[in-house]
Amino acid sequence: MRVLIADDNPVVRRILQQLIEKEEGFEVAAAVSDGDECIETIQKTAPDVVSLDLEMPRMSGRAVLMKMLERNLKPGVVVVTGLPILDQPSVQDELRSLGANAILSKDFSPTGNDLNLFSREYFRALKQAATAQ
Repeated sequence: MRVLIADDNPVVRRILQQLIEKEEGFEVAAAVSDGDECIETIQKTAPDVVSLDLEMPRMSGRAVLMKMLERNLKPGVVVVTGLPILDQPSVQDELRSLGANAILSKDFSPTGNDLNLFSREYFRALKQAATAQ
């Protein structure tokens, strides 16, 4: 499964890239730092799933979802955000209506059990997003 990582934080991008590279059956299609690059890369590489941050320069994750709908781009999408939206059903509903298959919090440190827990949830979400398309 080919995953495009879109996150403006280089540390988070690197962590997600390392997780994906270690997981059998997954590969990083590309890793980009803003929404414009994300749209361009989806069109060029046709990933199975996009791991999408919401707050990015040049184009937000929400705007990326809207642009994907406009252009009929159909990879699965897992939103991975640091924003406190997991307790806001209306925001989650909006993101899902725009094409997000799952929404996860990137509330983890680079080491420890919380990264292990995030990793399990992340790969479960990536698999579900890929099969939903």
